[in-house]
Amino acid sequence: MTRQKKEILRKVDEIDGFIAMEMELGCGFTPLDAFEELEQEKWELLEQLATLQHYDSPEAMLYDERHMTNLDELPFH
Repeated sequence: MTRQKKEILRKVDEIDGFIAMEMELGCGFTPLDAFEELEQEKWELLEQLATLQHYDSPEAMLYDERHMTNLDELPFH
């Protein structure tokens, strides 16, 4: 994995961690649109990552079954 991909994944993890922490500390009282900018930044990072990994879109990257494990255990597969 290239350094650029690792940096993108690290930034996405930071955003997810920050949102999770804020939701936990806010006790569920955080407004729905409070993280709109962070979600937009995360999506842009996922678009960059998908391009680097030669996918057409972030959706194609996220739902690629080749990298999923234990598909036999999924009730809807």
